[in-house]
Amino acid sequence: MSFKPVVLLYDLNNEMVDECARLIGQTGLYTAINTYNETNAIEALHQYDRGFGFLTNRLSCIVTGWNNYKRPRDQFLYRLRQEERRSPMRTPTPVIIITEDHRLDLKQRALDPTDGFVAAYLDTESFQEEIADTLHKIVFGKRAQEMNSVAFARLQRELEEDE
Repeated sequence: MSFKPVVLLYDLNNEMVDECARLIGQTGLYTAINTYNETNAIEALHQYDRGFGFLTNRLSCIVTGWNNYKRPRDQFLYRLRQEERRSPMRTPTPVIIITEDHRLDLKQRALDPTDGFVAAYLDTESFQEEIADTLHKIVFGKRAQEMNSVAFARLQRELEEDE
């Protein structure tokens, strides 16, 4: 019996979480865990911990967004990264952000390889076309780090062009 890779979905927009879960479920390749608040997302995250949190967790990817009611440093992404940095035996869990908030400071912080290390930054208007392919590249292609590097370099070029 083979187990499907597990994808954790968390966003305050319940409709977006449900739609994302539906799209991921249609592939038949993943198990999606829907969470609608940060407390449940963190609880699900801990359920997939290995070695009492000292080893990389068993989640294949996390799909999340920004919480507009919180400061950037208090976001779920940074709580996750803070926990991962506590152990040298943990590697960053791949993260996809789906958002309508395109503030450059948030995007830069999320894509920064030393900070947010997000593999993909998708728009709420168009994620439907990209989510399955992006997830496949991250989970089965093991390309999260490569995708982060490309997205961060692209953003840096955009910022240089704007100056």
